[in-house]
Amino acid sequence: MAIVIDKVESKGLTDTIGEELVRLIAQGDMKPGERLNEVRLAESFGVSRGPVREAARELEGQGLLVSRPRRGFYVANFTPDQIVDLYEVKRWIDPALIYDFQTYSSTETSLEILAEVDTIDISEKVAFSRTLFEFRQRLVARFHNRVLAAHAMSLYRQFHIVTALIDVTDPEQRMIRIVDTLRRFWSVMAQGDFDEAQLIMQKDAEFWRNDVAPRFGKGRSDSPN
Repeated sequence: MAIVIDKVESKGLTDTIGEELVRLIAQGDMKPGERLNEVRLAESFGVSRGPVREAARELEGQGLLVSRPRRGFYVANFTPDQIVDLYEVKRWIDPALIYDFQTYSSTETSLEILAEVDTIDISEKVAFSRTLFEFRQRLVARFHNRVLAAHAMSLYRQFHIVTALIDVTDPEQRMIRIVDTLRRFWSVMAQGDFDEAQLIMQKDAEFWRNDVAPRFGKGRSDSPN
């Protein structure tokens, strides 16, 4: 399969390359366990190998790539235990997100985010995965605490890739559930009911944690958000 690479923007070169590598993995152009061809990627991006390696190191720190001595970088495989760990982290990130918006943001901001939920495309899996990730990128840009933003973005990147790596038994039901949860969450955030917002996310994380990892571990197909 030929890899189609979008043009790299001039600003934020390492970040731009990193996002493009995430896109390639999420779309299945680079498979779990596949070695990154740094020379070919550098030529496709129109850069030297340095920025590619720098981006790869950052993604390695986020658990998306792994490096092997003298052999380069490989796309990570996610095990059932790692998926459970992702949902454990989500249970820490969500309360921090709620606190950040409760402390530093306005009702208008939550209403804007609520409106953006409708930009998530539920027509099919690839479009859904892409637009959900774009929604989360815009969300993170609104965080006041930039350390929290960095951790949340790392988590969302991993969910973006995990979603692409695992087949979905009922994609329509899954997409509807995720969007409905986001809509309910940002509705109560706009109303200032932060306890209810916390409860919504706790139940959501527990649902996916209990449902997804056991199915994946048994070789069955499903996918988290």
